[in-house]
Amino acid sequence: MKRFLNGVALAIVALAIALTIPSLLPPMQAVPAQILLSQNINFKPPDVTAPNSRVAGTHRSGGCVKDVSIIPLIPKSNIGLTVAEMPTFLADISSAATQEIEFALQTYDGKNNEVYQTTFKVEKPGIVEIDIPKKGDGKTSLQLNQPYQWSLSVPCNQDYSEDYLVTGFVQRIEPQPTLKETLANPDRMELAIAYAKNGIWYDTISTLAQMRRQAPDDPMLKAEWAQLLKSQKLEAVADKPLVQSF
Repeated sequence: MKRFLNGVALAIVALAIALTIPSLLPPMQAVPAQILLSQNINFKPPDVTAPNSRVAGTHRSGGCVKDVSIIPLIPKSNIGLTVAEMPTFLADISSAATQEIEFALQTYDGKNNEVYQTTFKVEKPGIVEIDIPKKGDGKTSLQLNQPYQWSLSVPCNQDYSEDYLVTGFVQRIEPQPTLKETLANPDRMELAIAYAKNGIWYDTISTLAQMRRQAPDDPMLKAEWAQLLKSQKLEAVADKPLVQSF
């Protein structure tokens, strides 16, 4: 009987100690929401350079264009890579323009041969996407390792002297064997991660834009988008909506 009572006493003491220990431990620190969200799309800029004309000096004079601001979504280096024959280009347009906006893509080799040109009107401010259509004749396919210049402009007069103009550069490269294997993966998040890891800007941002259009309220995608744009000093447009495709 005494042995039984001693066992009961020991059990009570052990239970009391177990209940006391949690109160002696320091409280767990709350993990910030941004850390809880996945942030795997870490863009690694490649070792390529282009004329620095993304924001400063992007317009000639813009004297006759009022209340319009266009920011191309391109890296800090002003040049981005792609593995696509016909990549997608993105830009933030601050307000609905009463005039047509002209998009042009041309070679950057001294000859400046035009590859594609189109005009459009934006219905509301936000980020627009311009897709190069497939024609099947190869004329709109970017050649490997050939730099191209693309531009968005708001025409003002016949001699273009006061056009509002922004420019960016793109170069298509052959994907590395390891990236080629990943490209066969249908998971778009995995594709975006692989593109970013390999410094492929245009395909990274267009893939992430596709996911955001399908799930605009997804907090993880919002965080990934904001992180990607912030990494290239584009945080000013991180909250802008994706409004139109052309």
